[in-house]
Amino acid sequence: MFTKLFIALCILAVVNSELLRVKIQKVKKSHRSRSAVEGLYNSGDVSYYGQISIGTPPQPFTVVFDTGSSNLWVPSKACKSSACAPHKKYNSAASSTYVKNGQSFSIAYGTGNLVGYLSQDTVTVAGLQVAGQTFAEATNLASFFANMEFDGILGLGYSSISQDNVTPVFYNMYSQGLISSPVFCYYLNRNAADVNGGGEIVFGGADPNHYTGSFTFVPVDEQGYWQFKMDGASIGSYKFCSGGCQAIADSGTSLLAGPPSVVNQIFSLIGAYESWTGEMVVDCSSISSLPTVYFTLGGHSFPLTGEDYIIQTTNAFGSVCAVGFSSNPDYGYGPDWILGDVFIGKYYTQFDMANNRVGFATAA
Repeated sequence: MFTKLFIALCILAVVNSELLRVKIQKVKKSHRSRSAVEGLYNSGDVSYYGQISIGTPPQPFTVVFDTGSSNLWVPSKACKSSACAPHKKYNSAASSTYVKNGQSFSIAYGTGNLVGYLSQDTVTVAGLQVAGQTFAEATNLASFFANMEFDGILGLGYSSISQDNVTPVFYNMYSQGLISSPVFCYYLNRNAADVNGGGEIVFGGADPNHYTGSFTFVPVDEQGYWQFKMDGASIGSYKFCSGGCQAIADSGTSLLAGPPSVVNQIFSLIGAYESWTGEMVVDCSSISSLPTVYFTLGGHSFPLTGEDYIIQTTNAFGSVCAVGFSSNPDYGYGPDWILGDVFIGKYYTQFDMANNRVGFATAA
């Protein structure tokens, strides 16, 4: 599961920087077009999450909307592990629409397991009430979840990677007629200091206010993760992914993750070095002169400048300029590249389940 990388990167950011949490409450609904907008919080350009509710009356939770998984889980009131303590917990006894399931549920992460059981209730996302949604109540969380600013995860991947064959929230959202088309789009605001918003997800369409030009679409090659062919990539004279390679667009991964040998070469070409915290960083004064990285998708070039792939944060010791590339921990067992929030932040991304394709346009 590719969210393992996301979790590890979030922990690193929490430890090494004072993250700025940007709260926005943009919940708008259009009955005419049957689409809905979910506002996102921005935690230091490292993680993005939004608010949902479960039950009647609604119990609020913050979740990562993760295209690299397909299940919804939140902590349960029955959770006794210390990692649950800082988070909101679902109380089935307080909901009139709760239906017992009870089937055991577990997900293995790189740093520990999540254990719980399945339940059913009304889930509200962006003002849309999804009836009878099966989700997991976590009764035991690995200790690293205690440091996370979000309560749970809502997966937006294909149903084929859903644990226990649970129908994903997005599938039910469409089948219940809450949105007119099985499409959703991501806009991420990469300015962590901008208090006006962290971004948004549009369910059922796209927001033309947040992109310019037209979309470049690539077909989904494997309907699990949002996986597609990347034509090639380069930085300076160094070319990689020659002849094409497989990639996924994953909102649950903070950085760009690729083959270790390629990522190490990129580090070398941009003069990155390992800081005392273990992060790969560059001198903040060098950002404007860093080479551009080019990714080719659907025959079109998608450049990332140093300003795009360097994440600037501030901690007690001053400014830190971390490199937005990391080795793909699952390299050799899945797609070569994970295009995470660093890429999605530059390019407005459309996930089109109706036509099984992913589209990219320059974010605005």
